Amino acid sequence: MERKDLSDLVNSFTAERSTFIHRLRLMAQVPHRLLVIDAALSQVKSRYPHSGADPNRITQSLIAALAGLGVPFLCTETHELGAEIVASYLYQVHLYHWLEANDCGRFLSDSDL
Repeated sequence: MERKDLSDLVNSFTAERSTFIHRLRLMAQVPHRLLVIDAALSQVKSRYPHSGADPNRITQSLIAALAGLGVPFLCTETHELGAEIVASYLYQVHLYHWLEANDCGRFLSDSDL
């Protein structure tokens, strides 16, 4: 799991691109991988006031990481919301792992996802 704010995401896909792509390739080998971005998708797609980076290029890089490497990303509006989502995600990963390891099946109930 990796977490980025918008400026870090832009920097990672521009100035530090080769290093970040390498990390994404490593992430692609890990189960339950997730890239969490502490910015709304509309912010990722909008002009960056302190950078000349192309928002479309950054967005397409995220989609390429999803389609080409299988690294999903999730945009959250605030750092706090990102922290809540990460905690919930890790809890669910642990819960389903525990259920499977204890021969309880993959579902909590018949109507569970």
